[in-house]
Amino acid sequence: MEALWSSGQLSTREAHEIVGKPRELAYTTILTILQRLHGKGLVERQQHGRTHRYTACFSREAFEGGEAQKLAESLVRIGDAGVAAFLSEAQRLDPAVVDALRKQLEEQT
Repeated sequence: MEALWSSGQLSTREAHEIVGKPRELAYTTILTILQRLHGKGLVERQQHGRTHRYTACFSREAFEGGEAQKLAESLVRIGDAGVAAFLSEAQRLDPAVVDALRKQLEEQT
């Protein structure tokens, strides 16, 4: 996703050059990942000659916001244990993020 957000649109071969080769991943691995992202609705695929070009369906910000929402919903479903686990890991977060979270919690109580 990072490569798509940075480049805008990539063919499988271009994605392999950017992501696969540095990580020593096979071309077919990158193809499979792009196909799975397409299947999940995260990337669009357009036919260009004999190849496909892929584009992210969401901006990085929209994607991260959606993932944050899913995480929050999961924590609520898990209950106290989930919140406690999150808070024990929150020490690793940027202090500014922790402050913003604290302010949001204070506003809701």
